[in-house]
Amino acid sequence: MLRRAVLVITLGGLFLLPTHARILSAAADNPLEGVWQVIDVGGQPAAGVYLHRKALQHHVRDYGSTAQVDDTSKATADELRAMWGPIAANAGTYDVSGNLVTIRPIVAKIPVVMKPGANEVYAFGVEGNTLSFTQQRNARGVTVQNAATTRLMRVE
Repeated sequence: MLRRAVLVITLGGLFLLPTHARILSAAADNPLEGVWQVIDVGGQPAAGVYLHRKALQHHVRDYGSTAQVDDTSKATADELRAMWGPIAANAGTYDVSGNLVTIRPIVAKIPVVMKPGANEVYAFGVEGNTLSFTQQRNARGVTVQNAATTRLMRVE
């Protein structure tokens, strides 16, 4: 019985080892790849998640929504805006060049962000399991001055 358990564990380890190497190699090739949870924005606690896989990205962030609506079918327009207004979301493609990432949203909560040709540029840095994102240029092509840095923690 012990011999069988050792054999199963050994074979399982040999099976998973190539997978582990591919994961480490992908992370080395693209430090953004993975799932990242927002820690703070400009030093203020924040909520959100960024997902980067190969050339696809998805960002969702809550800018401090505190409104509580128990029944959205009975909510006023102002109550709905208070609840959903502070949330930003987009998904699309991205590419990395040095310490800059250019995202090209295909779908976004804000229409100008997903217009044909629109993109946003962020400077980024990865230190251990922490990612920092600072916007350099917005979807309108305007350089962003003094943008708050978003810090994220790797969760996968």
